[in-house]
Amino acid sequence: MNRKLLPCILLFLCGSILSYAQDVHFSQFYNAPANINPALTGSFVGDTRYAANFRNQWRKVPVNYLTFAGTYDTKLKSNLLKFGELSVGGHFHYDVAGDSRLYNTQLSGIASLAKTITAKDRLSIGLGVGITFLGFDYTDLRFNSQFDGEVFSQDLASGELALNANDNVAYADMNVGLNWHHKVKKSRNYFNVGVAMYHFNAPKVNFYNNESENLDARVNLFINGAIQVHRKFDIRARTLVQQKGPEREFLVGLAGRFFINPHLSKETSVEVGINHRFFEFADAWSPTIELNHNAMTIGLSYDLNVSEFNIATQNRGAFELAFIYRTARIPDPKPKDCKIF
Repeated sequence: MNRKLLPCILLFLCGSILSYAQDVHFSQFYNAPANINPALTGSFVGDTRYAANFRNQWRKVPVNYLTFAGTYDTKLKSNLLKFGELSVGGHFHYDVAGDSRLYNTQLSGIASLAKTITAKDRLSIGLGVGITFLGFDYTDLRFNSQFDGEVFSQDLASGELALNANDNVAYADMNVGLNWHHKVKKSRNYFNVGVAMYHFNAPKVNFYNNESENLDARVNLFINGAIQVHRKFDIRARTLVQQKGPEREFLVGLAGRFFINPHLSKETSVEVGINHRFFEFADAWSPTIELNHNAMTIGLSYDLNVSEFNIATQNRGAFELAFIYRTARIPDPKPKDCKIF
């Protein structure tokens, strides 16, 4: 084998294994609520929310990742819902990585039922049901048996007959979650505590005809909140812990939000912060900046890789963009009596 190709092949294999083993994730996890807890469906100020997330990771190495996600959710208004507030929506994501174009595409419906417990507390449960497609294209890959000792020849057999068995699979996926929201009146102080389980139906995933494996459940613990320090300044913190099989991921973040206009209906603010991702080792630091104007949020971040993989990345990790837009229904005017003289 050409030794110059060995690092590239190793990087590809590493990327493929990681992509297969882990779900889609974002450094701005707090701006991708459908990805961390279905109980956050409808958890926002307003009536309808549109969200989009884009991530381009490791662009300078052979196993670059490209991820895009979109979510729509809305609160249903009905006198029939005596128990609580029902919110529904839809979510999709697309993730592709490496020379094999290993992809993960999901389409799902999401819903939550929220109940106000006290004037300050709100509890919600959520459910997500969808279908996930996995696949890859091995035509651009190179294998040992395709080197004749001197040069590479794509006409030679790969020797990996099992690859021809099933290079595209699909499975049903189900997610459940619970979230507690606490809001202090007449201030911007609040916090969320939520827990969710993704793939709780343990779907079978199989790229080979003779064996299959159950996908490990991903369990999330999400905590975020804000403390109003001044009329025009808040401190905001967030934490996400994810466990999938034997692997555990931690994401923590801290930010300061500066309000140009603190009035809720005309809010304009700028948020600057830093997020950190780590496993058993430090992985990345992510400086963030976020603009909030009325019903729109735009968040930008960039991962600075600090793991041992920075030999290949030179500390360059991922660029990420989040966009959220919320709308509110205009209430019907109350009828007024018209006096007849």
